[in-house]
Amino acid sequence: MSENFQTFVKLDTSEYTNQYIVMINKKVVANGKDLVSMLKSVRKKYPHKTPFIAKIPEKSVLVL
Repeated sequence: MSENFQTFVKLDTSEYTNQYIVMINKKVVANGKDLVSMLKSVRKKYPHKTPFIAKIPEKSVLVL
């Protein structure tokens, strides 16, 4: 398992509801609803890193 994923599992995501988050080096470096612009910005700032991306759903989403 990647370190970013392990950090994500423990992360309090309540402030990121209905948003994407991008993590680099176990830190949230971007969040928002426009993933394309966020990735452009993150790739410019961290050109040699592979970002971890997650979509944070509403609490009422039921995954089966």
